[in-house]
Amino acid sequence: MNVTYFSPIMSKIIGIIAAVVLVIAAFVAFKNQQAYKKEVGKLQAAQAEKVRTVNELESEQKRFKAAESAKESNALKLVETGKIRDTAIRDYDDLKKEIAALKDAFDDKEGEIANANDILKDLPAPDALIPKLKRLRNQLVEAEEGIANEKANVEKLKQQNQDCEQKIQSLSQVISDYSTGRSLTSLRTTIRSVYKSWGFVILSGGDNEGVVPGSYLDVVRADEVVAKLKVTAVEAGRAAADIIEKSVVPNTVLRAGDVVVPEQVENKAADELSWLPN
Repeated sequence: MNVTYFSPIMSKIIGIIAAVVLVIAAFVAFKNQQAYKKEVGKLQAAQAEKVRTVNELESEQKRFKAAESAKESNALKLVETGKIRDTAIRDYDDLKKEIAALKDAFDDKEGEIANANDILKDLPAPDALIPKLKRLRNQLVEAEEGIANEKANVEKLKQQNQDCEQKIQSLSQVISDYSTGRSLTSLRTTIRSVYKSWGFVILSGGDNEGVVPGSYLDVVRADEVVAKLKVTAVEAGRAAADIIEKSVVPNTVLRAGDVVVPEQVENKAADELSWLPN
């Protein structure tokens, strides 16, 4: 009697337990699937952000290299030099603005870290907040990585700043030389031909090398100035200059191949300039 009475009840209990187990397993599987999709979405978003950042970096690098090439190819032309200088100044201002923006972002990241640390400090029992602690720890790691990236960007922009300042200083020196009627300080050329009876020489360098009409040049042998020249005519690849007879060292004959550089007259006494024409 007892066996016949309890067998249907036990069957129902076992069926109910099996159904409950199946429902719990389905619920857990559903939650795991949702979490997996969410993590996959985050990974895809991070990968897309990385690709976008790399593309932007390559684009900026190409733009910067193109700007450098344009500036270098026209550096010896007065009008173009002025335009390049203006462009460099504008780029310099833009870089300063970018640095300021990056510093602001850096401060924001530090604020986020400080807030995260405050939250972690004031939390109650860890056992009740393990999921939240894990999330905050991940956010803290991401913030620190972001700060490291921003620091690297700031250092890169500082280096670009220094490069721009050096180029602006170099361009300013070129403009100063042109405006004062002096050949560029970087000039180094040679005498191509000497016309002693006519009192002038032809130089191997001209406007492309930085020779300026009306400027004075030194003829150098063994680190000694043996004569001075005054530029009378300049072409792209050559120039003509008069020989200043009073400046020629006694028993010296100018010849082709002699090195010619810009005149160096700084810190000289007035009587050392007696060779200058009246």
